[in-house]
Amino acid sequence: MLTARSAQKREQILKAATDLFCEQGYGISMEAIAVRAQVSKQTVYSHFKTKDDLFDTCIRAKCTANQLDISLLDDPREPELVLEEFAWRFQNMLLSEEALNTYKTAVRQSDTHPDLAKVYLNAGPRNTTEMVAGYLGQLIAKGVLRSDLNCADAALQFLLMCHGKVVYWAYLGQESQETEQERREYLRTCVSMFLQGYKSSNA
Repeated sequence: MLTARSAQKREQILKAATDLFCEQGYGISMEAIAVRAQVSKQTVYSHFKTKDDLFDTCIRAKCTANQLDISLLDDPREPELVLEEFAWRFQNMLLSEEALNTYKTAVRQSDTHPDLAKVYLNAGPRNTTEMVAGYLGQLIAKGVLRSDLNCADAALQFLLMCHGKVVYWAYLGQESQETEQERREYLRTCVSMFLQGYKSSNA
């Protein structure tokens, strides 16, 4: 069990390493990480045996931090309102600097560290897709959506729609020049089209 001092140094190392990995990629040295963290190189190695171990820990922590802190299953409002608000929060999360940097870092190292792509997918997209799929299942049970709907596929369709131009452009380092109103209107039409397309014949 780590002492309070040791735990603090570990957090310093993780923060420094995460920042440097995002800024300069995997090529950054353990010595540079130690300097940024204001600890000795020996201290870095006492917590993380290899740079691979440190890099993996950083990416896992970032993926967990980037998850949406929201539960659709507990929201009793009309589906249109629930999904519109979720879509807005989801899109903003994707546009956050942390999410962008985590994605780019995982992609940049996909050839040398292919397992990190799985970490990213499991901690981020998969969890979010499962949450949306669970909510769609509730809508089926309420007779809002058709009973033969494949919830997993439909959830993925919805999430990909929610990326929109603004996220696509941002992941390529470009500005979409869209206003907040234009972004909200785009997401509103996505929700409307999605619910209308999968509406139950009895609804």
